Amino acid sequence: MPTRLTTNEQRRLAWSRFNTIIPPFAGVTLQECRDRIALTPYYWCREFVALGKYEADKVGPQSGERLHPLFAAIMGGKKIRVVTTWRRYEDGRDEALNIHYLDPEATEADARLAFDQASRFLAMSREELEKLTACFKASPDEIAYAESRPSEEKPGRSKSIDERDLYQARLKVLAGLQPKTVELLHRADSEEALEKRLEIEREAVQAFFADLAHYWTASMVQEWQRSNPVGTEWMTHFVRILSEPRRELDSINHELVLNWLRQKYNLLTTEELSDAIKSATGEAISPATLKKRRERLGLTTKRSPGPRPKSEQ
Repeated sequence: MPTRLTTNEQRRLAWSRFNTIIPPFAGVTLQECRDRIALTPYYWCREFVALGKYEADKVGPQSGERLHPLFAAIMGGKKIRVVTTWRRYEDGRDEALNIHYLDPEATEADARLAFDQASRFLAMSREELEKLTACFKASPDEIAYAESRPSEEKPGRSKSIDERDLYQARLKVLAGLQPKTVELLHRADSEEALEKRLEIEREAVQAFFADLAHYWTASMVQEWQRSNPVGTEWMTHFVRILSEPRRELDSINHELVLNWLRQKYNLLTTEELSDAIKSATGEAISPATLKKRRERLGLTTKRSPGPRPKSEQ
């Protein structure tokens, strides 16, 4: 759920050993996986780093492709180790981030070193990445990645007013779907002692599993239980949620908090925002009603009411 933790053990919200296919990397057999749940002003998702193997001649460049001769000469038909990273967003969409091919002669120790390095990189904060990119000529994509990462500040105490307000707004919206999770996140945010805060944050991960009981398939529940031990209390809560009506997110509020900064909704006029929300959700809402919703969520627009000045049209 949160988090920018201080050690590798604290960063391991999940740890598993089982054979399966790593999504979205077809053909890769999973050996070990770590995952964390990241909440930033731009997205809420699970982030995975995995150590796996695959048969080079089945998954690499195929005959006729430009790189096939070189790849085949190096890799042949060997089963090589790879380290992969990917995200799974709120809507279930998987996004491949990176796949690192190890040399066919790489040892188990080499593979574990690469795995640990990928885990540490994925857990780096915005501030750490900004210091890193200052050491070389960073590309626009590298800069954008650093800016999108969670800050070292606790989420509810970001130095950026926009990000702090958006974090609180997202919790208000998500509370309709995940009340126990949000309650624990508020408790973690107000806890000063690191050890106690980490304990609450780990409990929030279990609450996340239970609050979304209606949204897990049987295979997803099994996958979660392999890598995230769930206490008896939260399994009981999971069953109780299943017996209740399925909760739904308010689509308009969710679109507002999901894309307030990412799609620069904060720079739109009320009329433009109303049009953007209708385009994204299919639901019509008047500018005046949308303004009241935005204010209830605590989202501050950067634009004065009324149409754009002629100089901007």
